[in-house]
Amino acid sequence: MDEWTSLIERDRIERYAESFRQLAEIFREMPEKKERLNEEDIQEIFITVREKVCASCGKKQICWLREQEKTWKLAYGMLQTIEDGQEQISDREREFYRFCIKGRNFREELERGFLRARLNMLWTNRMMENRAAVAGQLQQTAAIIKEIACTAYSAEALQGNLEQKLRLSLRLHRISLKEIGIWKNITGHPEMILTLSCRRGTAPVSVVADILTEEYGRPMVPERDSRVMIGKDWCSIHFVEETRYYMLTGCASEKCSGQASSGDNYAILNSNHGQVIMAISDGMGKGVEASQESQTIIELIEQFLEAGFTAETAVKMIHSSMVLQRSVCRYSTLDLLEINLYQGKSRIMKVGAAATFIRRAHKEVEVIRSTSLPMGVFREADVEMDEVRLENGDMVFLISDGVLDALPPREGENLLKYFISNLTNDNPAQSAQILLDQVLEFCQDGILDDMTILSGGFWRK
Repeated sequence: MDEWTSLIERDRIERYAESFRQLAEIFREMPEKKERLNEEDIQEIFITVREKVCASCGKKQICWLREQEKTWKLAYGMLQTIEDGQEQISDREREFYRFCIKGRNFREELERGFLRARLNMLWTNRMMENRAAVAGQLQQTAAIIKEIACTAYSAEALQGNLEQKLRLSLRLHRISLKEIGIWKNITGHPEMILTLSCRRGTAPVSVVADILTEEYGRPMVPERDSRVMIGKDWCSIHFVEETRYYMLTGCASEKCSGQASSGDNYAILNSNHGQVIMAISDGMGKGVEASQESQTIIELIEQFLEAGFTAETAVKMIHSSMVLQRSVCRYSTLDLLEINLYQGKSRIMKVGAAATFIRRAHKEVEVIRSTSLPMGVFREADVEMDEVRLENGDMVFLISDGVLDALPPREGENLLKYFISNLTNDNPAQSAQILLDQVLEFCQDGILDDMTILSGGFWRK
């Protein structure tokens, strides 16, 4: 594909993205949710009741013409009584019955009309929530398509200057290059796929990595689990830029006393884009239902991230999906830490999650708090984001709220900071278990909520 064709294709894809964005805006253009019936709704209720009850009444001319003001006042008072849910007859209701000879029938029809109007309002509000969720999905789809367009073009632009140099250098090692694809991943670092064969015998993949490093000017290594040798048959090998840092992780958990399963679920992902993702989801409540809800979120997080979506996009897509499919009020928290192993830049995304603790190499402990609400509460995801930079020797601890809840009220956070700052073990798995054991000492009457601690140690290579 030449540069001109590439530009045309990129423009075409970006137009697709813009179409999805505009469609999202259409879905967002909707009235706000109603918390109470408005004046128009109330007038419609009264008109319906008057037609059903008052049309055949001999006093209708007196009530709705001569005594119109009084009739409206008493009818509004009756509606207020119904809306307040008063079971005993109020003074307003007694006054209405003295005034209206069909007072009982009027009240029954008024209550039916009110319940119908309120049900319509609830259904309308739910439709608005669904439209907002669809709008969010379309917006994220537009962003993904645009990102693909940029990536596709950058791959073409990067390829030209490097290919000839690589062919010459590889030929000196009796390695033939059939095809090369180069692009920048979601972290902005290069990735390459080379289709190679060795004309005579075999050649180690490490030789190709050394040549790529020299010619491209960046340290390139084979992707994890890649083959180590190149043979006579053509094979495609994926190379990525080597990271400056590495991370070891661990986990410790305990389920609530008397429960067969934990409502906490977690994931630790090592991507080939130089990222480590740590995530905990805490399903509201206890037992199987809570576990299923949080497990669904964690599984979706894994699928989206493995497919190449950004963590932010994944969180928003999952939230809007929950809003669209939710038939009962079940909510889950999400605590997600995205660590960049190239620079140490990291993002913490919290949706109703507990605090995160960062122990610096000099033992000082930082606390990242959140006031956001769980996933599914609002039609728009209530995501709080914090950016932190990890340095050599730092450790991070993600926890579910059961950990803090097990400690004395108003003292839990300070106690946990103390425990973390005094850890002498740098092994993340052992540190997580030591920390959990210290918390369990406060659970003499049993474990009242599920507990999970994820830990990670960050070091320079």
